Amino acid sequence: MIISINYVLIAVVSFVISLITVYAISRLRNPKLLAPDVHKPYKVLVPKIGGVSVLTATGVITLIAYLINDARLLALGLVTLTVGLIGLVDDLRGLPVSVRVFLPLVPSLIIPVVVHGYIYILLIGHVHNFFVVAFLSMLAVTVMANAVNMLDVMNGIVPVSTLMIITVSGLISYMAGFDYALPATLILVLTVLPLAVFNWYPAKVFNGNVGSYALGAMIGAFMVLYNAGTQGVISALPYIINGFLIVITARGFKPRENLKRPVIVNDGVIHANKVPGSPITLVKLMVMRRPKTEREVVRDILILFLITSLASLSLLAFIT
Repeated sequence: MIISINYVLIAVVSFVISLITVYAISRLRNPKLLAPDVHKPYKVLVPKIGGVSVLTATGVITLIAYLINDARLLALGLVTLTVGLIGLVDDLRGLPVSVRVFLPLVPSLIIPVVVHGYIYILLIGHVHNFFVVAFLSMLAVTVMANAVNMLDVMNGIVPVSTLMIITVSGLISYMAGFDYALPATLILVLTVLPLAVFNWYPAKVFNGNVGSYALGAMIGAFMVLYNAGTQGVISALPYIINGFLIVITARGFKPRENLKRPVIVNDGVIHANKVPGSPITLVKLMVMRRPKTEREVVRDILILFLITSLASLSLLAFIT
């Protein structure tokens, strides 16, 4: 399939808008929009709403998708926008954790309305029941939005891993015969790329809850709308495992402020906090035997995502 000029233009426009927005955010100096980078050996304040760049670009994508009558891209844009706005409100005003965690269930219902109760899942087959698709949509969007937010703890992890998951999942869907997955993949990759550059170590912007929620919702919506559920789950396993560990060991969803820190930072070196009651996280497990710097932890986590993303390519063997 040759991607039509319409989608190439959408991707380019989205990239430019995302780049301009994230650059503007990196120049912010309003104390209310800055947060300390706690893992650095030096004191630095970083703009905390870099994920707004994804929202501005997604807003344009959504508008153009409506104009060209691409229902799937429109639904993905709406879900990403609405869930991202939940994160933005939490960044600026604060939301009760129960509201922030479960509110993404509502916009996820856009998906079954658009696909009319029909999706395809590799290795499982066609799903035609509206209510089953609604349940899977709520599960995918809500779980991924919260799981991504839980692992957004260090420079670069979230946007770079999102690029891996979307790229591999989209290519597998395309190879499975779903041509419309390829232009969507290109658009999303170019939308996220500027944030990945500015959030890379040392971060010029943080993603914020707006970024982690928007990207998590984007991944979840992409899984359902572009028949990428199986490969998406495999690629996103580090997110899912980390979220499961936190919820189990913290005994439910709790604000970070109410939890004992899972790790302790001493002069830029990250140590596991072995105090009873400290939740277990992926980062804590990685520094349990040997303390590491932020660069080392980020490297190790992204290697995990690379492994799971490449492992999902094994699904190509089942595509006929």
